[in-house]
Amino acid sequence: MDEQIRAAIRLRKGLIPANTNAYRIFDGVGDGHEGVFIDTFAGHLLISHRGPAPDLGWIKEQEFKSVWIKQIEREDKGGLQCVSGNPDMHRVIVTENGVQYEVDFAAGYSQGLFLDQRNNRREVAGRASGERILNCFAYTCGFSVTAAVSGARSTTSIDLSRTYLEWGKRNFILNGIDVSGTEHYFCRGDVFEWLNQFRRKKRVFDGVILDPPSFSRVKKGRVFTIEKDYPRLVEAASRIVSRGGWILACCNHHGVSKSRFNQLVKEGVLAGNGVIASEEKRPMPGDFNGEQYLKSIFLEIG
Repeated sequence: MDEQIRAAIRLRKGLIPANTNAYRIFDGVGDGHEGVFIDTFAGHLLISHRGPAPDLGWIKEQEFKSVWIKQIEREDKGGLQCVSGNPDMHRVIVTENGVQYEVDFAAGYSQGLFLDQRNNRREVAGRASGERILNCFAYTCGFSVTAAVSGARSTTSIDLSRTYLEWGKRNFILNGIDVSGTEHYFCRGDVFEWLNQFRRKKRVFDGVILDPPSFSRVKKGRVFTIEKDYPRLVEAASRIVSRGGWILACCNHHGVSKSRFNQLVKEGVLAGNGVIASEEKRPMPGDFNGEQYLKSIFLEIG
């Protein structure tokens, strides 16, 4: 496997933008070894694996600041183990397309930035100037930050977790953006309740980002699932998008095909009395050359 990893590292040298230091080094079956995934976060290595841990002999040839291991068996959603470096230095600042984000290896199962969304964040950056951006299921506000850096008129980030929204504010501050004014809003609570409230108040947005988890428990114990709730989510979003605005609809559920996801999204737009003026399906970044699980569609709403 050592030679497979060396080959994968060489391949990435031609794929990653010069202003990006957080990306996938090795992507499972795409690089020749199913169940092993390796990411670098500004020189700090995260190795995720199913089954036995991979041999780490190749690491000695590289210069990594720390190495962390995550087992991703479905029944095990625990934290990371630091096998090299200082485990107390678990907070790291990374750069992606020139934007800075805080990553935390001690935060649990997820580290604060989903690297497979890099191209979508770049696309949002290209659309955001002068626009009002709504980021649903914002997590640590990655999409909101890249929109703000790119000159968005305003950003609104919704998440159930106060912890993640505070993390998002730190990401804004990292990039020199003032979060104390009236341009950037952080809304804690259920996305559907906020979308309904925005509609009642006749608040509209030029761009809406929908990147929900595949499965989650929301307020009052209600469960969000892609099959049941995605059309309703798109419907609610399409009712508050300005004429000529856009929606980024994403789904990382392995059990939902591209064609099925496309159908769910279109059902939602039609239910919201919207018209799809154009749609563009976006591929995953080139360093994710294994399973193409992330489905992304940019919709312009007529």
